[in-house]
Amino acid sequence: MRIGVLGGPGGPADPALSKAARAWGVELGRRCWGLVDGTTGPVGAELARSAVLAGVDIVAVLARGAEPTEPASDCRRVTDHAARTATVRLLSDAVVVLPGGVDTLVPLLDLLTDHALELADKPCGVLDPGSVLDPLAAQLDVLGRRGQLSVPLLRDTDPARLADRLAEWLPAGQRAVREEVAWVRTRTQPGTVSLVPGPAGLTLPGAPSRPGESGRVTLSRLLRERWRITVPVPDLRPLVALAVPGVDGVLRRVSCYRSVGASPELPDAAWRAAADTAGCDAVAAAMQDSLVRGDVA
Repeated sequence: MRIGVLGGPGGPADPALSKAARAWGVELGRRCWGLVDGTTGPVGAELARSAVLAGVDIVAVLARGAEPTEPASDCRRVTDHAARTATVRLLSDAVVVLPGGVDTLVPLLDLLTDHALELADKPCGVLDPGSVLDPLAAQLDVLGRRGQLSVPLLRDTDPARLADRLAEWLPAGQRAVREEVAWVRTRTQPGTVSLVPGPAGLTLPGAPSRPGESGRVTLSRLLRERWRITVPVPDLRPLVALAVPGVDGVLRRVSCYRSVGASPELPDAAWRAAADTAGCDAVAAAMQDSLVRGDVA
């Protein structure tokens, strides 16, 4: 599972929030979860530093020209706040917001609106050790009681409890979750994706994740064991995190990766136009739809 984090105070650090951010980095390492770091300010730097020390795989989402405060396995450059939020959401299985200024409220309200409209397939939580967002939580409760569009704030003061709640969250109609990894190989001309045959049709090469193993490590091992293809772990870069509801009530949470450098051919793969989802399983079809919409390139 990969957690995106947004927000944080842009001014002086909040001691309680700084402590919670450091604990959040430790908790991610304990669970072998990844971090998509879209934070700003000193609290974000403390989170990144703690995550690095805990061995967390980090993707840094940065403004153009900025440099990561700590080593990251991948960096994504964005032009504005909206692009930062969109990139963090795309790469993450869940998003956590740290309280800050009005620039923090904008992405939080955007995420909550998707949940209220039942458009969200990924959870959104708030780590709020200082109860800074009590007024917002109260206002959302008032709106809900009056029958207006609203949703409860998934919020906690403790990182471990918040992580548990994020892991347990499921969209309506889903009863369980399965973590998976997948390898995405594309050609820009004529817009095709490499798929392999499976029981449910053509699918992305991948498999369920192993507990206690990061997604990149799982995928590198899978490619070596199943197809005898060597793709070094550092060459695998996150592309998109998909959440695909299954008809059996199992939510498939799939971390998709793209390899840099040489891209070996799979012996049983076929190239399929991204717009042609006939005969593809649900995850492959979701990936193809993302390519067609231009969510990923």
